[in-house]
Amino acid sequence: MKHYMGLILGSLLSASAMADTPSYNFVQAGYVNADYADLQPFDLIGFEVRASAELTEALFTTGRFRMVDDTLSAYKLEETNWQVGIGYQMPYGKDTVFDVRVNYGDIAFDYTEPEGKFNDSASHYSVSSHARHMLTEDIEVYAGLEWQLWKKGSDQKAYRLGSMYNFSDLAVGVEYVKYSDSSAYTLFARYNF
Repeated sequence: MKHYMGLILGSLLSASAMADTPSYNFVQAGYVNADYADLQPFDLIGFEVRASAELTEALFTTGRFRMVDDTLSAYKLEETNWQVGIGYQMPYGKDTVFDVRVNYGDIAFDYTEPEGKFNDSASHYSVSSHARHMLTEDIEVYAGLEWQLWKKGSDQKAYRLGSMYNFSDLAVGVEYVKYSDSSAYTLFARYNF
């Protein structure tokens, strides 16, 4: 039994050793399902696009745009959310990389009901940190923490968990993000360049 466990562990470690460091050059599109604690009846569904590009060996830039909405009878809620940032990546071995990012973003809500239409928006600065690891040549897992400082409203904290399967330059994946007052699931396709 110990012999088989050693073979399995050795196979996993050797597969991990053959993996490449995750790339920061990509474009990504995904399907999003988001929920807000204060807006329970609404189940927001829509899309998200992301992009990232390496500026140097260590510096990269990143951007994200998300648009989701839901309609309940005569009531409609729409959210538009974007964020841009610059980051610094620190490889740790051949298959793991850590990064730190400074971001600026904005979120806008449009709410429509029979009595009229209301909208509001707020911008924020944030600092985030992520760990990305290639389990095998094809499978990447990642996790991140983010602290958002809002110009109005409460500051937010978030964590992010995800995984993707790489097919050469293309990848598919799933991600879960939990903020202080909301959460979102994303299914995505990514092109690495």
